[in-house]
Amino acid sequence: MSTTVDLSLATRPSDADSVPGLIEDLTSLNGTWKEDDEETRHKMVVKARTLLQSLMTPREQMLQHTWADPGLDAALITGVDVGLWKLMVKNGIDAVHKVDHLARSLGMDPELLGRLLRHVCAMGHLVEVAQDEYKLTNFTKSLSLDVIGDGYVCLLGGIGRSPIDFYKFLRETNWRNPVDAAHTAFHASYNSDVPNCMVYLGSMGMGPQMNHHMGGYRQGRLPWHHPKIYPVEKELFPGTDASSDAPLVVDVAGGLGHDIDEFKRNYPNHPGKLILQDRATVIEDVKDIDPSIQRMAHDFLTEQPIKGARAYFMHSILHDWPDDVCQKILARLAEAMKPGYSKLLIFECVIPRTGAYWEATAGDMLMMTQLSACERTEDQWHQLIEGSGLGLKIVKFWSSGLSAVENVIECELA
Repeated sequence: MSTTVDLSLATRPSDADSVPGLIEDLTSLNGTWKEDDEETRHKMVVKARTLLQSLMTPREQMLQHTWADPGLDAALITGVDVGLWKLMVKNGIDAVHKVDHLARSLGMDPELLGRLLRHVCAMGHLVEVAQDEYKLTNFTKSLSLDVIGDGYVCLLGGIGRSPIDFYKFLRETNWRNPVDAAHTAFHASYNSDVPNCMVYLGSMGMGPQMNHHMGGYRQGRLPWHHPKIYPVEKELFPGTDASSDAPLVVDVAGGLGHDIDEFKRNYPNHPGKLILQDRATVIEDVKDIDPSIQRMAHDFLTEQPIKGARAYFMHSILHDWPDDVCQKILARLAEAMKPGYSKLLIFECVIPRTGAYWEATAGDMLMMTQLSACERTEDQWHQLIEGSGLGLKIVKFWSSGLSAVENVIECELA
């Protein structure tokens, strides 16, 4: 068995033998795909990426990772920051945009802007019409939307050093799996003593951008209450106290209310009342949600003030924290739950034992490098919820398919 790699390997297609089969697979999937068939589309994305990687040489992939992708990030972040993408949409969503005109409006050096847009185009995100003249693609059009564009500014521009410097953090911690929320790669990269990267972003004036990203990353995903995931009309509404002041759903750490407001729109005749909870600074920023939804400032590490609700709901909260903090959060909710009546509904990523989907593993890398937290496997969820002495049990994992990534983890008091 060889123990060395010949340099010529780096200059040949990575897996030329797989190319014909991958093309056949894509052709077959395309024959059955309909635009609203997300499962098939996701399979095609994975196959197409595998095809591209098979055709590219290792040298080309190295240059993409170390040159092209960081350069693209630099251009995209700059474009969001200066309002480039919004300006291009305002000037005509399908128009031809000239670099000198854009630079004049933005107060930018036209040579600088031309270099940035040339790379964005070379990476496939603009259509070149003539020298220094471009049209937007659907992707760059979407960067004009705060829920899409702002993630580049806060995650990459604001705390983007954490994953890059992660290897240094691991050296310092002797390559141990990070589980200490008070000692993270973020803290090391930014030499910061604030509680976490979220607080840091807020202190840098990027709280609104992070809130926009939190509303943006889930766009296109089915909401937790969709009948294909968790059929609330069968599983939640029956047996619920129908009085108007009885709490139906308490959205714990629900941010700006995207989830609870969508629930209200989809089930306007629901029994009981809906409650949105988060830190006071977040609740102050909540706007444009149904006025019937009660807004409440609450720290989830303190006693839960709403007792005996039909459901306590959390979306993408526990993945922000290591197990010891999660146990404290869950303990406060278990104390408030009514035996035989209350449910705890956790809408989070559940990573399968094999064949993990890329969005799930990407989320895990984000949690690990920024918060010393994780996206959990099914086994880890059982251990956290049932093995921590909290008196909780998992009733069922509700999912609409592997690529949906997020499951509703339905829990009750044991």
